[in-house]
Amino acid sequence: MKKTSVLLLATILAIMPATAQQTPEIFHYHSTPIGISVLPELQQNVQTGILIGATPEILKKYAPDGIIPSAVNAFLIYRYGQLTLIDAGFGRKLFDRLQSLGFTADDISVVLLTHLHGDHIGGLLRDGKAAFPNATVYLSKQEYDYWTSSEEMNKLPENRRGGFENAQKTLAAYGDRVFIFEPAKIDAEVQREVIPGIYGVAAYGHTPGHTLYKIDLGTEEFLVWADLTHATAVQLPHPEIAVTYDVHPEQAVATRKEILAYVAKNALPVAGSHMAFPSAGWIFENKQGGYIFQPALTPEAVKKTVSEQLQKYPGTRLQDIYKNFFQDYFGPGHIIPDAATAKNYLQQELDAYTEPAGVAVEPTGSEGNFYRINLSVVKEKKISFKLFLDAFIESAHDGIAPPPAVWTAQWNHIVRIIDDMQPGIPDYEADKKRLNDLLAEGKYAVHHSDAYEEQHKPHYRIISKSVFEKKLKNRL
Repeated sequence: MKKTSVLLLATILAIMPATAQQTPEIFHYHSTPIGISVLPELQQNVQTGILIGATPEILKKYAPDGIIPSAVNAFLIYRYGQLTLIDAGFGRKLFDRLQSLGFTADDISVVLLTHLHGDHIGGLLRDGKAAFPNATVYLSKQEYDYWTSSEEMNKLPENRRGGFENAQKTLAAYGDRVFIFEPAKIDAEVQREVIPGIYGVAAYGHTPGHTLYKIDLGTEEFLVWADLTHATAVQLPHPEIAVTYDVHPEQAVATRKEILAYVAKNALPVAGSHMAFPSAGWIFENKQGGYIFQPALTPEAVKKTVSEQLQKYPGTRLQDIYKNFFQDYFGPGHIIPDAATAKNYLQQELDAYTEPAGVAVEPTGSEGNFYRINLSVVKEKKISFKLFLDAFIESAHDGIAPPPAVWTAQWNHIVRIIDDMQPGIPDYEADKKRLNDLLAEGKYAVHHSDAYEEQHKPHYRIISKSVFEKKLKNRL
C-alpha cells in the first residue's frame, strides 16, 4: 500500500467511532481500533420455495405471505489499522460501500472467504482481474479442494458447471496470493487462527468447506456466520429446515443446530450473510423450541433516543437512560409478583400522586415496544383504575424478554455508542461502573436516579404497545 494510503487509512480509523455514517445500508458494531461494518449489496425477500422440510403450518406462522426477509452482505473488519474483508458479495455495491467509508479496494489487505458461491466471490474480480490488488485471500482446504475438483464438476451436466468455472477463474486471478487453511470446530480446545485475532470455524454442509469467522474484539468475540441461515425468520425457530442451495442439506442442518446452541449458550454476537438489516445481534433459546434473534440496536437509533431523553429530561443520569432501554425489552413483568400486589402498589402511588407532571404517553427505548403511561390518565378519570390495572398486568406477559446475558451484551453495545457521543452527563463514569457491577451480580432492574426523581417526579406504568393500542389508545 502506498504511504499516502496508509496515512489516509490511519486518519479515518482514528475518527471512525465519532463520525462513521450509520445509514440504512451500513451497520457498524463496536468501534476502532477493532470493529465491524456490515456492507450489504441487497435487502431483498426470498421465496419459501427454497426451503426443504417446511410444513404448511410452519410457513403459515413464519412466512404467511410466501416470502422471507433476506440480504446479501459482506463484512469489513477494522483491526489496528488493517482492513480485512470477509466475502465480497456480488460486487455490485461493494466498492461504493467502501468508498462511503473513505476506503478503496487498494486499502484491503486480507480477504477471508466463507465459501465460493457467486454471491460471496463476485466482487473479487473487476473486468476479469483481481479487484483487490494488495490483498491475500484465505480459504478453507475443504472448500478449495471441492471447487477445483474436475471430478466434482463433471458430476454436473455442462449447463450447470458455471459455479465451478467461476470459482476456478476467481482463484486463478489471485494466483499465489491464495492461502489455504483448515478451520476448527467452534468448540475445539485449540482454535484455528487464520490471521491475528480472527479464527476459522468449520461449518460444513452448505458447501463442503463452508467456514465461519470468529473475531476477537478485545472485550468479546463476534461470529460472522455466513450462510448458516438463508431464511432466518424460519430457520431459527426451525433449524431442521434446509434450503435448496445446500450441497449437503442434512450436514447443513446438523451444523446449524451445533452453531446455534453454541452462540446461544455463550451470548455471542453474530452477523449473517443473508440476515436482513441490521444483520447483527444475538441468539437465544425459545422455551417453546428453536431460537429467537435479538437485533443489535443501530448507533443512529441509540443516539437519537439518548439525545431526545437528555433534551426532554435534563435531570437524566446514565441509570435513567439504562432504565429507558431496559423497559423497552422487559416491560413491567419483573415488578409484578402477583395481581394483588400490583393493585395495592398502584393504589398507593395514586394516593401519593398529587401533582400530575409529564406527558401522558411516551414510548420506551428506541424500539417503542412498550409505553410509559402517566398516572394522570387515571387521576383525571380518562381511564378507569380497573382498566388501567388490567392493561398493566396483561402487559407483563407481552413479548419475550431476552435472557440476562443477551441483555447485558446489548447494554454494553449501547454504552459504547453513548461513549462516542460524549454526552457530558454528571457522574457518568461512576454510574457506568455501578451498572456494570449490578449486571455482573445478576441484578438488572434499577430505579430512576435521585436527580431525575427530584426534577421530573415520574409517576407512570409500563404498558405494552399492543395492549395500549387495543385497550387504551382510543380513550386518550
